[in-house]
Amino acid sequence: MDMDLKQLRYFLAVAEELSFTRAAQRLNMSQPPLSQAIAQLESGLKTRLFSRTSRRVELTAAGQELEAQARALIAQAERAQQQVMSVGAGRSGKIEIGATGTILRGGLATWLADYRRHAPQVRTVIYEQAPALQVKDVLDHRTDISFNRTDISLDRSVARHPELGCTLAWRETLSVILPLGHPLTARPVVTLTDLADDEHVMLHPESSEFARYIQRCCVEAGFLPRVSQQVVDSQSIPSLIAAGFGVALVPTSTARFTSDEVVFRPVTPTMVADVYMIYRLREQAPAVHEFLRWLSTRPDGRGADQAPSKAIASRRSKLHSS
Repeated sequence: MDMDLKQLRYFLAVAEELSFTRAAQRLNMSQPPLSQAIAQLESGLKTRLFSRTSRRVELTAAGQELEAQARALIAQAERAQQQVMSVGAGRSGKIEIGATGTILRGGLATWLADYRRHAPQVRTVIYEQAPALQVKDVLDHRTDISFNRTDISLDRSVARHPELGCTLAWRETLSVILPLGHPLTARPVVTLTDLADDEHVMLHPESSEFARYIQRCCVEAGFLPRVSQQVVDSQSIPSLIAAGFGVALVPTSTARFTSDEVVFRPVTPTMVADVYMIYRLREQAPAVHEFLRWLSTRPDGRGADQAPSKAIASRRSKLHSS
């Protein structure tokens, strides 16, 4: 026979009360249907579960065994129900995230640590990846979210992917890294054109749209940067600047994890290094939806319906059309 949870709960009520009358009251039902349900359970199991006399009700040996098994089955069913509900509500599951090392160290790690405290049953898996690979992996369902410095709504190379959403995560600007002793270290703010005669350490333009954006900013300022070294990961740039390979334009957050061998200065006109969340608009797991919703409620996060400020959006649009 197939026992259902309702039958087991009826059985446990009688087993705990050792009285059909009290069990029926506890279950908020009349006694005849309860007695009938227990009789059907005994008939299906082909064994007596209770020994009944006019004065008392006792569990048989088979009833004692079923009592232990019933408690375990009901507890397991309740755990399964809670787990399914938790996954459906986005409180459990796994989120796979692609990011560069500088984004991870520049703020994302703190966000993820906060989210672990908010949703401890959600497992976050982080992959350090080049930006272009991040977008591809989101499209191919290898990861769920990319934290990227490219606003794909302005990137013509991915405009053919309407299934991707893009939300501003946090704002950041660019600074210039200078070696110790560089004349520009005496200035509180460096003008971009002041860097025209320096050699530059830059990211490979093929590695990301953000690298090409920096190059376009220089061209817009009236010079094509003379490149001394090209790297894939901007985390290696400060070491090259300290070794005398020139100057570099990097996200300002990089300064928090750099030694005293280099100097950071803000740059004018302002150059943006905003971080965006890129994700699939459809077929997202509830955990991903909940993660994005949670981020939108943070004081330093933004909702999916919030766009970059008009000034920065205008500047990016102009640069992308160059």
